[in-house]
Amino acid sequence: MTAVNTTVEAKSAPTRSWRRWAQRHGWTVGIWMLLVFLVVWYSTLIPRFGGFQFSTIINGGTAWIFLAAAQAVVVIAGGLDLGVGGLLVLTSATAAQFMDGQPLAVAVVMAVVILIGSAILNGIVGWVVAVSKVPDIVVTLGSLYIYQGLALMMLPKVGGGSSDGFRWLFTGSATGIGTNPWPAVVMITVPIAVAAWWMGRTPSGLSLYAVGSDETAAFLSGVNAVRTKIVSYAVAGAFVAIAGFSTLAIAGVGNATTEGGTLTLNSVAAVVLGGVVLTGGAGSLVAVVPAALILFFFNPILSALGVNPNQAQVIQGVLLVFVMAIAGLIELRRRRRS
Repeated sequence: MTAVNTTVEAKSAPTRSWRRWAQRHGWTVGIWMLLVFLVVWYSTLIPRFGGFQFSTIINGGTAWIFLAAAQAVVVIAGGLDLGVGGLLVLTSATAAQFMDGQPLAVAVVMAVVILIGSAILNGIVGWVVAVSKVPDIVVTLGSLYIYQGLALMMLPKVGGGSSDGFRWLFTGSATGIGTNPWPAVVMITVPIAVAAWWMGRTPSGLSLYAVGSDETAAFLSGVNAVRTKIVSYAVAGAFVAIAGFSTLAIAGVGNATTEGGTLTLNSVAAVVLGGVVLTGGAGSLVAVVPAALILFFFNPILSALGVNPNQAQVIQGVLLVFVMAIAGLIELRRRRRS
């Protein structure tokens, strides 16, 4: 009898393993499949789909991806950063001011300095949130306006610029428009892969999930919740800086009048579509990437279908609510099982 039970258990082990894998990664796989489906569908809606169109999707969606990744890191740690849109505008305006007319080497050095500065600045916001115990939504709403104001002080009108080589790093073209998407693919893959590995394999990265899931339990387990909050905001600041560089690379000039609030809402929408739980403690950066790309070129799809732009916004809103409802039901089922 024991031998029979052992045999049955051995046969059912792969099934249980497959179910666990599906529960953990099913949403991520589904979002990637949806992205592929939409790209293929879009290619049938327009007269010609080639390297230029594919490059436009990747290059244009780069800033959306990094902004969504920034929001995801904070949300996973149990927060919400409404200031990411304003910080993107600030980093882009600052880069445009200091990179204008500079060679690639100088532009790269300036990018590193701005990235570090963005991480420190947003880390300070995280420190305020963690120490003051004021809700994230209140503090970061204030930071949104502060960042936007600083951007206008840095670049009062549309202007500045960047080196041709720096623009190539994000767009595959010195003009910001081309048919080579691979530089942007590399610029997306490397930071996202490193961050995903850090969050899933290192104690400091796993602490984000612990604090986001249950801050009290994490504290009792020896996790420094204040430091973890600061780290999450700092990493988000670094991601936002890269999004700002991408925006500058495509446009070629800085624009401090860009509405940061809209950018922030887009990042939250991508996080939701990517399956990151808004209450914290669960989610994947790998799933946020296709979610951001889907949201970016959803309007072109609707335009290709001949949908009125005003109606397109309504459709986007309805679909987002639907996705949020599905994600909420899945999370509720997961919690009941656990």
